[in-house]
Amino acid sequence: MNQARSRASSFERKLRAVLLVLICWSASGCSKSLPLAAPAAPLSAPTRLCAEGEPPPSCRSAHAVEELLAGDLTIVGMADPPSGSQGAKLLTLRGRAGGRELVFRAKWRPQSSDDLINESRKELAACAVQKLFLDDSEIVAPPTVARCFALSKYRSFVPDEKATFAGIDCVFGFASYWLEDIVSVGAARERKLLVEGAGILDVQRFGRDVEYRRSLARANLLTYAINHGDAHDGQFLLQSTSHGWRAFVVDNSIAFQSIKNPMLLFREDWSQLQVPWLPQRAIDRLSKLSDEDYAGLADIAELERRDGGLVPVHPEVPPIKSDGSAMSWNGDRLRVGLTANEIDLVKSRIHALLARSDLAQLTAEHATPTPPR
Repeated sequence: MNQARSRASSFERKLRAVLLVLICWSASGCSKSLPLAAPAAPLSAPTRLCAEGEPPPSCRSAHAVEELLAGDLTIVGMADPPSGSQGAKLLTLRGRAGGRELVFRAKWRPQSSDDLINESRKELAACAVQKLFLDDSEIVAPPTVARCFALSKYRSFVPDEKATFAGIDCVFGFASYWLEDIVSVGAARERKLLVEGAGILDVQRFGRDVEYRRSLARANLLTYAINHGDAHDGQFLLQSTSHGWRAFVVDNSIAFQSIKNPMLLFREDWSQLQVPWLPQRAIDRLSKLSDEDYAGLADIAELERRDGGLVPVHPEVPPIKSDGSAMSWNGDRLRVGLTANEIDLVKSRIHALLARSDLAQLTAEHATPTPPR
């Protein structure tokens, strides 16, 4: 009887949490809108991620950014991001790479900001899924790492913050590289960068701008694969490259589940395919994925207990065996990845895409729209 009451009580708590999120989503005051805060220190050039055909040092490779994010960092400043309501912070960070000091920015989500639907871990998960079919210069979600900031230093900015794990004096969460010099969908339309359609997809630009076409198609493949639950226009950003405008998708923390933002009923749902063309190279890579590739998503990141804190380390070989959960401990090592159900979802959605009868038409060059003369 007590167990039945306990299960009922747990269900009621979850139901209330879901209803609260749905109410918040439908209300206009749930998400703030602020000016972009200035960095707390001058940023080190370059600040842009490398696109195809753009090697360093004019830009930063995604791999180099991940190494930087996982390295020894000092928080120089902390501010609220321009939008969002998930407890994210915009950090100015100081680190070292190539023997020199670098200052850059990152979006930070402490794990304490999670709720039943919105999980910071899924930023890391989305970043890992894109690597199944995209190269370093092709990624569409910002590089993200799991890390734990020393509690004593973190409290300089959040005095009442508590340690995430008992006996470990640090604040655990996920840091994503902050994309500088980007253009929102709304701003792109005001500047006439996007002229046709209502959202991120401009069919005319899709036909003539190779970088825009490829990156937006890749972004759609990612939002489809992870069943993105909140991929509205505000989640897409554009950045200028030497080859055209590059599309990114950000805020991937509502994904890998069936619950979605109810406002998608009135918007384009980018968890479905919206683009008229898909890159054959990405489809070929998806078709060659093995069960081992999918299983690797269970162990995306590992952190090791050292000197009272947690330090990012390269995953062990063989990786830590997953118990099917999102995170688990193996001695002094913490494993972070996708749950067994989340992996099954990604796998089933990719298999469904590959089984589409119109896939050959979607990847054919003639399927790419051309601008009117």
